[in-house]
Amino acid sequence: MEWKANWIWDKSGDHPRNQWSCFRKTFTVLSDYESVILSLTADTKYSVYINGELIGSGPVRGWTTEWYYDQYELSGLKNGENVIAVLVNHYGIGTMQYIEGRGGLLAQIDFYRKGDVVDQLITDENWKTANHDGFIKESIKMSNCLSWSEIYNAGLFYGDWEQLDFDDSSWVNAELIGAFGTEPWKTLIPSDIPHLTNEPVFPKSVLSLKEVRPISQNFSIDLKPTFFPGELDCNSGKIMQGYVATEIHSEKDVEGVISLTFDAHAEAKWEFKLNEFEYKTQNGKYETVNLRKGINLLLVDVGGSFHEPRMHLSFEFPGKIDLKAPFRLNDCKFLAFGPFYTNTRIQNGKPVNKTVPIIKEYLQMKQVSSLLELESFKPWAKVIPNEHVCTNNVSFLSFFKKDIQTHCLDFQHQNMILPNNSFTRVEPMENGDPEYLIDFGKEYLGHIEFEIEADEGNIFDFFLFESIHQDGRIEHTFSLNNSLRYIAKDGRQVYRSFIPRGFRYMMLTIRNCKAPCKIFHVKVDVTTFPTGNVGSFNSSDYLLNQVWEISKHTIRMCAQDTIIDCPAYEQALWTGDSYNISLMNYYAFGNYDLIRRCLRLIAKSVYRSPLPESHVPSGWQNVLTAWSILWMMACREYYRYTGDIEFIKEVYPELKLTVQRFQEFINEEGLLEISAWNMLDWAPMDTEHKIVTHQNALLVDALSQTAYLASIIGKKDDEVNFLALSEQLKRAINKYLWDDKEKVYIDSIHEDGTPSKTHSIQTNLIVYLTDCAKGQRSDIIEEYITNPPESFVQIKSPFVLFFYYQALMRLGKNDIVIDNIRDNYGYMLENDATTCWEGWELIEGDFSRSHCHAWSAAPTYVFGVLFLGVKPLEPGFTKVSISPNLNGLKWIKGSVPIPQGKIDIYCKDLGEYVDLQITLPDQVEAQITISKNTKVQVNSKPYSTETNKIII
Repeated sequence: MEWKANWIWDKSGDHPRNQWSCFRKTFTVLSDYESVILSLTADTKYSVYINGELIGSGPVRGWTTEWYYDQYELSGLKNGENVIAVLVNHYGIGTMQYIEGRGGLLAQIDFYRKGDVVDQLITDENWKTANHDGFIKESIKMSNCLSWSEIYNAGLFYGDWEQLDFDDSSWVNAELIGAFGTEPWKTLIPSDIPHLTNEPVFPKSVLSLKEVRPISQNFSIDLKPTFFPGELDCNSGKIMQGYVATEIHSEKDVEGVISLTFDAHAEAKWEFKLNEFEYKTQNGKYETVNLRKGINLLLVDVGGSFHEPRMHLSFEFPGKIDLKAPFRLNDCKFLAFGPFYTNTRIQNGKPVNKTVPIIKEYLQMKQVSSLLELESFKPWAKVIPNEHVCTNNVSFLSFFKKDIQTHCLDFQHQNMILPNNSFTRVEPMENGDPEYLIDFGKEYLGHIEFEIEADEGNIFDFFLFESIHQDGRIEHTFSLNNSLRYIAKDGRQVYRSFIPRGFRYMMLTIRNCKAPCKIFHVKVDVTTFPTGNVGSFNSSDYLLNQVWEISKHTIRMCAQDTIIDCPAYEQALWTGDSYNISLMNYYAFGNYDLIRRCLRLIAKSVYRSPLPESHVPSGWQNVLTAWSILWMMACREYYRYTGDIEFIKEVYPELKLTVQRFQEFINEEGLLEISAWNMLDWAPMDTEHKIVTHQNALLVDALSQTAYLASIIGKKDDEVNFLALSEQLKRAINKYLWDDKEKVYIDSIHEDGTPSKTHSIQTNLIVYLTDCAKGQRSDIIEEYITNPPESFVQIKSPFVLFFYYQALMRLGKNDIVIDNIRDNYGYMLENDATTCWEGWELIEGDFSRSHCHAWSAAPTYVFGVLFLGVKPLEPGFTKVSISPNLNGLKWIKGSVPIPQGKIDIYCKDLGEYVDLQITLPDQVEAQITISKNTKVQVNSKPYSTETNKIII
């Protein structure tokens, strides 16, 4: 298409914080247009309406310089007047899915007749715009990874602003930013995937009704704009030294509690001082304190290292207390003192200085215990604006509370989850707020929608989470504010959240409920990558069938506009995860276009960082070395499964550049030596050093695989060079990273040249899989894999189990694979899992941090290979190996997606022989291999296991 539209915006500025802007334009449609196409994009997110009907949201994530736009065919336009209305949410900050650009909207409607554009509607200064006052900007981010929590007051804005008959005469005209191609959106690209789904799902049951009372006051303070002014990124490793102070005004001497909470990833001191008394606390702990009548000085030490510099203060005292900033610097409640020191450590392969200087004033301020003593630090004081302080943090109100009473749950309370016209009548409670616990039956990612009848000012707080223990304890992820607040207008009303959230359980609390209200329905509009239910597995083993189902559902919920790691906590495209997840997806769904999109996005990160970044496109710039390498390997696997040589040609420049960049990190001994994030598993491996064995081994394999890709597109010189590099690195690994005394590959070499004393299954597993171990060393490693020594660091996440299963299947140890799956995934199922967990006890006392994590869905891949035995022999499945194996089961059946369609397999042990039925597309050549000494019939014909041919 040819863009004629202009980028437009309102008067909120280039980088408005949590901005919600409305845009409208009426237009006339004639009856003789053959088709009408809307092309649309915005920074950051949009929802578009035609004549009041929501038709889509977007755009898909991308790099700012290569921004994506969507297209819609407008088939339901009226003859005569119509209106297009667009709601744009601009974040104003980076997240782990978005790099801050600037606020903007671009839209164009092309009217076609006989294939030609005969009329157009474009965004320009004639569009009307208004701030959407219903969205409360004084919010807090849902996590350090995501955007702002949604707080909506239905009584503060027009409920019909998207409708044709709405009077927008009081709105102002939009402002022009520039024409198509203006900065920062240099290039516009049409979305390379279909629109995501919108599938309504109702809950399965209402589990309980309680009467609760939240802690009386809560303040969530975003410290980043004050301590790191002008930094709009999402970078981790933010080091700062400073304090936050407030005056607590009390009418009398009184005892109460204070709770201080930081982000769960924070390396903070958790220290505060109330008058002359010092407190050392921990996240979420209630500290009993005494206020004296009058003014009390609260001083919080906020020094430390943070991913997201934010702080939460909760108070519970008899009667209300008032907070005021010292020195009466306007009407704010808090002052910051400092920063005495700040730094942002970016791990991107370059050395990071981890020393933190000792600042004299920072240490001196620790002695302050009165307002008089605080005066001398006044030059360091900075106002924390009230718009950076959220008092509606639903997550804190939902778990910092008192359970007053559990009420009876008669059937009428189930009406809110039924897909009919019934409703639940909610009565006011005497001493607290009604709180419902609702179970959706599975974890989903989508937009919450509900219909209620309420009085103006009724508050509906939705707090979402993933897991409940058998004893009823809820797993709260303290750094995840997975919530929505809706403040009702008067009467019957419907609301659909604009931000999609991942969850299984919903805690719905109705506050300020002075008269009965009605809840007609609560549901979630599930949003996932659109896909057919192609891949399948079923067998005579019920447990394994359930493992397949939770694995497949995990993959589906983590398939969005990219592969994502998890629906709830991050929703990020992690580069290393894409290797495992893509292979799992190939067997579960075959979403090749989604995988291609992910690999392409990752490739572009080499123009911002020395190596492909750990997750993209992200406001957190970071290199995780193994993840960079796994991207190279994922490109090779993509070609193996699709045969898409044009894509390999497209990303080859970035593949070659990545190899060249890695060469810059090869030391004199021929080993990869790099300062970056070296994680492989959530286990105590000794990898926080520059020379790490598993990274060297992975690079050996990646260089070999990239050499193959070079060969298929005619880059013979590169092929030779890459293979030579691979062999040189392999020799260095075996020379320097093998402990001949202990007969093991060590985890790392320390900076002083000392070999690591830590031995891990993970390191030796990767060395084995990448064929770096030969001869006797390989035999030794095989024994470690089949019988892991107790003294070794053990595998702690399903991510590494994927590689473990690959190694065991290579060794023919299918029985160990199946037993391990029964143990680990069976444990998840025993504890009510409907999706696969990220790991085990990543947070003390909890099952996991994330309960739906795509890197953990290994059984979708394993069952396709181990049971159904389907693997491509030639790129794109033009020739396929089929080797079904019952592995002791009575029968198995399933389907494997391939680019030409699917392969269906049914295999059953009939005692005298094994009955095997195979259906596959005509254009696919199959090589069927059956284990020796097995009598087999294939498609009702005898089959020779000696010749691997049907007997005529």
